[in-house]
Amino acid sequence: MGSDDLFKKAKARSAASLVRQRKERSKSPRYLIVCEGTKTEPQYLFEILMAQRIPPQQVKVAPNDGNSPDRVVDHAYKLYEEDARLGDPYDKVFCVFDRDSHQTFEPALQRIHRWAKDRKPFVATTSTPCFEFWLMLHFDYSDAPFHAAGKKSVGDQALAQLKKKPGFAKYGKGIKGVYGLLKDKTSVASTYAKRLRRSAGGGGQINGNPWTNVDELVNLLLNLK
Repeated sequence: MGSDDLFKKAKARSAASLVRQRKERSKSPRYLIVCEGTKTEPQYLFEILMAQRIPPQQVKVAPNDGNSPDRVVDHAYKLYEEDARLGDPYDKVFCVFDRDSHQTFEPALQRIHRWAKDRKPFVATTSTPCFEFWLMLHFDYSDAPFHAAGKKSVGDQALAQLKKKPGFAKYGKGIKGVYGLLKDKTSVASTYAKRLRRSAGGGGQINGNPWTNVDELVNLLLNLK
């Protein structure tokens, strides 16, 4: 058999494989998640994916390329475009980042909103002041704002409050087992997050303090089949 025949057969197998993949895609949407954090958020999300037995082909948690909102959005867009050029774009792209004291928070949100108007599947998953506020909502409802004080940043203040919660005295960035520790309280935390977004106070706006919509991403993952 000549090399031309081998090439044609390999190309045919590749085309058939792509057809099969697209058929599977019609049943299972694909999601991309890019996080600002290098440890805490990816570890928490990986634990959900493992618990739900969601394969990486369906949900990809990509390593970030910088830990500021603008870098998260840049990297997410690059990964999305790479797959789109191959003819198989992600159905949703979640950019997970905190307000904290980032100067690029608002510009990053504006870019995502512009893309959404252009029907590009980008979603901002944000927390104010930081991701740890979402974890705190598993214990009780709060709409009390966070502020920097002395040498402690606004994120430090949230972290200090989380460490007062049962089982979190030794909490640190990237600690394992957080989802397992909190999973039975996820529905409670989701209820509190929704209540906060509906509130008439500052927390009811995406630029409010405090704020989170991490529950929307978490519930999407928990409901995947």
